[in-house]
Amino acid sequence: MKFTELKLSDKVLKGLTSNGFIEATDIQEKAIPHLMKGKCLIGQAKTGSGKTLAFGIPIIENIDENKNLIQAAIISPTRELAKQISDELTMISKYTRIKILSIYGGVSFDNQMEQLKRGVHIIVSTPGRLLDHFRHGLRTKPKIIVLDEADKMFDMGFYEDVNQILRYMKWQKGQQQFMFFGATIPDETIRLSKKYAPHAITISVRRKNEEQVPSSINQIYYIIENSNDKINLLTRILDEISNNGSKVKNLKILIFVKTRVETRKLCDELRSLGYSAEYICSDLSQRQRERTLNNFKNKGRFLIATDVVSRGIDIEGITHVINFDMPDSIETYVHRIGRTGRMGKKGTAISFVFYEDEYLMSQIEKKYKVNIKKKYLQKQIRPFYF
Repeated sequence: MKFTELKLSDKVLKGLTSNGFIEATDIQEKAIPHLMKGKCLIGQAKTGSGKTLAFGIPIIENIDENKNLIQAAIISPTRELAKQISDELTMISKYTRIKILSIYGGVSFDNQMEQLKRGVHIIVSTPGRLLDHFRHGLRTKPKIIVLDEADKMFDMGFYEDVNQILRYMKWQKGQQQFMFFGATIPDETIRLSKKYAPHAITISVRRKNEEQVPSSINQIYYIIENSNDKINLLTRILDEISNNGSKVKNLKILIFVKTRVETRKLCDELRSLGYSAEYICSDLSQRQRERTLNNFKNKGRFLIATDVVSRGIDIEGITHVINFDMPDSIETYVHRIGRTGRMGKKGTAISFVFYEDEYLMSQIEKKYKVNIKKKYLQKQIRPFYF
């Protein structure tokens, strides 16, 4: 379905077409008509399926530009995602007078407070920083409230913070529109929806092709016996890839670890061995994180990240994903490797797997009907390039 079939205003259609948005994705096609009517909704769709516009378009359509006050609040788990949502909504609302403000830590609290006092229509915020503003006197009762990546937010321990935020927003039954979006629908989402939006519609587009691992990704895993093997294997693989770099323009390798402590530790270790690695984690200031991401987008090479931070990363042209630490779930594995092999391009996903964790790879092969090449550390490593 094209956006022109969704009965949108001329201003919004112009904003969409000027940014190359012509056809609606499945989640957009199914959610927008309900949300335009003011209905509450739980939307389940994987990362990259277009959830931001699914809730963003109805929000923009329902903002009264003449009322200089907060009419919609979007809550997201990370600073990167909050900024990404804000940027996308700003793009499609550029032919309106709607003012959008992203609120998160790592930047001036006073500047954010000053902008709030001057008046904005939409805020996009992380839970912690929004709570800080409420505790410093912010009072608002937006008519639209969105929890984006709600499942990830609750995984990060923000359930009580979200409850507190909704109490500050003085929820009243039937007077506010609630939207919950995520890749899954956890128990916390169900509990909140029963309390704040008992008649919410549930829409899921996780079936069929949406759940398939792209065939453009070449998946490989190495069996390792102990943690000490991992850095040796990683450097050998990075050398192989780099030595054949002439076949890969603007090499971009995303390396996943489990904790923010490990991002810096592994980065320091690689740098000591002469690799131009960078890391990104929640300990960095917002300016440092943006600079790191821009460097990786423009120059490529090696970036080390955690799952929490990666949820907000959307970078084209990632050539390789390396699971230095394996994730805890199949869904996270698929989310990680989906950062490569996009837009019809080929990519490679390499995982370091202990013997006791090998069952996870078998489950992935069975569920997604894919073949993942198994290799052993002592064997010759072949080049990974396209």
